[in-house]
Formats: sequence, C-alpha cells, structure tokens
Amino acid sequence: ARRESAAIRERAGEEGKQIVAEAQRKAQAEAERISANAQRQIEADRQAAQISLRSDVGMLATELASRIVGESLTDQALQSRVIDRFLDDLDGQVAGDRSGAGTREA
Repeated sequence: ARRESAAIRERAGEEGKQIVAEAQRKAQAEAERISANAQRQIEADRQAAQISLRSDVGMLATELASRIVGESLTDQALQSRVIDRFLDDLDGQVAGDRSGAGTREA
C-alpha cells in the first residue's frame, strides 16, 4: 500500500509538472500573440496618423502658398505639386536636422 501510495504521489507530481509546463507554454504563446497584435495595431495607428498629418500639413501649405502668391490654388494638379514639394522639403529638413544634431559645435 505504501509503494502504491508513493507511486500515485509520484505520478500526480509528474502530471502536475506537465500541467504547469503546458499552462506556461500556452501563456507564452498567448502573450506573443497579444504582443504581435499590439505591434500591428501600433503600426496601423502610426501610419494613419502620418497620413492624416501629411494631409493637414498639405492643406496648410496650400493655404499658405495661396496667401503668399495672392491667388487661390484651385488647380488640383498644381495643388498636389505644391503640397508634395513642400512635404519633400520638410522631410529633407527633418532628415538634415536629425543627422546634424549630434555633430553641431557650440
């Protein structure tokens, strides 16, 4: 009876370890899935914000260019070219600021 009792306890201990290990594997897989979904959502939100920001900046650039030139930029093709050129210049300035920020001398 003692040997049988010890064997039962040993089997129960092993089964318990297997159950814990399986639960840990499942929890790890779930955590990885949640993390991957969060990363995809963050990237989608970042892209949406970037598109929205470019659109807003483009409208402001068109309005500013219209005020500077003194006439309305109603031509869609012209408007698109002005916006694209303005945003490209802005991107170039931001990239230049980032690359030169650490090399500036006081």
